[in-house]
Amino acid sequence: MYAKAAVALVALAINLPAAAQEVYVGDPGHTIASFETGHLGISWVRGRFNKTTTAKVVLDRAARKGTIDVVIDTASVDTGHSVRDQHLRGNEYFDVEKFPTITFKSNSFRFEGANLAAADGDLTIMGVTKPVTLTVTMFRCIQHPVNKKDMCGADAHTAIKRSEFGLKRSAVGIADDVKISIQIEAYKE
Repeated sequence: MYAKAAVALVALAINLPAAAQEVYVGDPGHTIASFETGHLGISWVRGRFNKTTTAKVVLDRAARKGTIDVVIDTASVDTGHSVRDQHLRGNEYFDVEKFPTITFKSNSFRFEGANLAAADGDLTIMGVTKPVTLTVTMFRCIQHPVNKKDMCGADAHTAIKRSEFGLKRSAVGIADDVKISIQIEAYKE
C-alpha cells in the first residue's frame, strides 16, 4: 500500500508545473539609464543613455528569486550638451570605441515581504566589473490598459565612484561620486 502511495506522489510531482518563472523584456521607449554627479560643489550634471540594447528580467515571485541582464549603449550618452557628449564618448572618458556597453547582471534578489527591494549584481563600465546593489524604490506589475499585455515597471538606484571603474580623468569640478538610476517598463514574454 505504501509503495502505491509513493508511486502516486511521484507521478503527481512530475505533473506539477515548474516554478513560476516569468520573463520580462524591457520596452525600449520606457527603459532608461540615467546618472548625475556634482559640478563645482554647487550644481549637478545630469545625463542619460538613450539606448538600452538589452533589459531582461526573469522573476519568480513565489521563490523570491530571479535574474537581471541590462546592456546599455555607451555611445548613446546624452547630457543635453553636444560638445560635452562628444567629449564623454572619447577616450578620456567612456572610450565608446573600445567599450561600447555598460552592463549590469544580477542573480541575487532581496525582498521585503512580497516586494522586490534590491538586486545585488555586477556592474561593468570600461571593462571594470564591481559588485553593486540596485535599491528598488518602486516595483509594480499590471496589465497594460491599452494592449492588455502583462507588464512590470521598476525604479532602481545605486551610487558608485567613477574612478573605481576607470573613469579617472580629472576634470575641474566634476565629483567622483555618481548616482545611477535605471527605470524600466518590461512586457511579459
